[in-house]
Amino acid sequence: MNTYLFVFLGILACLTKKVEAVTFTVAKGIEWIKQINTLAPGSSVMVYNNMQINAVPGDTLQFEEGIRKSVRFDNLLGDSLHPIVVCNQGQLVTITQPLTGYFGMSFNHCRYVKITGANNPHLLYGIVITNIPGGSGISMNNFSSNFEVGRIRIDGVGSSGIVAKTDPDCENYEAYKSFIMYDLRLHHNYIKRTGNEGIYIGNTGYREGTGIPLNCHDPEFNTHLLPHKIVGVKVYKNICDSTGWDGIQVSASEKAEIYENYIIYDSYADYPNQLSGIIIGEPTRANVYNNTIKNGNGTGIQCFGVGVNIYNNVIINPANSTLLRSKINQVDKRAKSYMSYGIYINDKVCKDNNVLPLSYLVAHNTIVISKTYLIADKANLYGPCGIDISALKYIRNSYLFNNLIVIGSGKNNKNKQEINGIFNDKENSVKLNMPAFISFNNKSKIGYNYYCNNIKAVGFTSFEMDNYSLKPESPVIDVIVKKAITPFRKLEKDILKVNRPQGIAADFGAYEYVKWKGKKVQKKK
Repeated sequence: MNTYLFVFLGILACLTKKVEAVTFTVAKGIEWIKQINTLAPGSSVMVYNNMQINAVPGDTLQFEEGIRKSVRFDNLLGDSLHPIVVCNQGQLVTITQPLTGYFGMSFNHCRYVKITGANNPHLLYGIVITNIPGGSGISMNNFSSNFEVGRIRIDGVGSSGIVAKTDPDCENYEAYKSFIMYDLRLHHNYIKRTGNEGIYIGNTGYREGTGIPLNCHDPEFNTHLLPHKIVGVKVYKNICDSTGWDGIQVSASEKAEIYENYIIYDSYADYPNQLSGIIIGEPTRANVYNNTIKNGNGTGIQCFGVGVNIYNNVIINPANSTLLRSKINQVDKRAKSYMSYGIYINDKVCKDNNVLPLSYLVAHNTIVISKTYLIADKANLYGPCGIDISALKYIRNSYLFNNLIVIGSGKNNKNKQEINGIFNDKENSVKLNMPAFISFNNKSKIGYNYYCNNIKAVGFTSFEMDNYSLKPESPVIDVIVKKAITPFRKLEKDILKVNRPQGIAADFGAYEYVKWKGKKVQKKK
């Protein structure tokens, strides 16, 4: 072997050799963990409730089992192949801080960290964060990045369940200008009873490109900053139950995937502009698919991003908020109320010329709305409505097709008018009748969609038991031309990952009917 090559390989082996991983035990009394690089690697020093450590990539911090107070982490640094792991030691760990309660776990200036409650296969959630009256369950802030959070239960927090973002201030604004957060993976978490959002990713201060205002002193200056970008977001297989505000909010992100989440009873606080199961903030690019959103107070899915694909979602009985209903005054005129929908899309972010006007795809969603009520809108006399994309001004060639929308007939309302039409805002006219299953304008293209007032007529397997798959006699099976789905590879599987189509054509909605092909079992004589 060439001598120089041999020496090079030897040096490379030394450089890439991994120091044997160390496991730190975090005793119940520890409330603050700091990375101190002057310590020997793998060592720790205890100072009252402060644990100073020198962790290297691949090391693990294990909580002792039992009940403990909140924990803050500073300056942990793993790497892309060897994150620093924060986990339970084996048995259940409960983090609670009922008196002050500003956070359950807070991570500051940390990168490449994996937080998991999966260290015991017999525990579905090995770490429980509960009774935090004034803060969030888990926060990743102050220039933190590259996090995975899984198998954590968060129940009873005053703010949001999980938060990932850094906010600008008068001290960090120079560093903030160049900061990008990367690679967030939040999965298999159970988040219940939050005061604000269940999951909150990214700062919402984009404001059509005007950004976040800063008014600073010493030195005195005023400026605006756009929220930092987040590249690579995956939020999947989470349960969000009874969130005060939105169930899941993702803003200022690229390459975002929000899928297979189960969201129920979102937005119970009835706070204006915080009413949705899933909300995609400015100027996010995302795929939102295979989610189930049920019995929320807000719109099922709201979108203020660009280039967002929304497909294979099941949205059941959204918009139960009292804020969304008009009150009839003494002269029989409707008072102001908020509109609400199964799906709502707005492209106001494109007021910023730096944002590419990428089109939307809304396809194969199942939306069931059993109750309607009067609302104060000139076109849509009842709410909630199915899909609204009529506000588009900048983005062209968005496409809506193969959606299945059921809206109750509104028999409880004064005019007893059935909802059985689509509203074309550009033409200022109504096709069939109003209000609308779908509202749109000439910026978008409408393909085949299925509308119905009678849920029994759709042929769901058992809507009474929340099963919205299809019976073999359903009228929505095999009625869409096959070639309509071929340009969209993401639609080749349904919400259950069944290949689409199964028959001669694809079916409307999120579920593709599968004919059972098993053999008959003959009884023995």
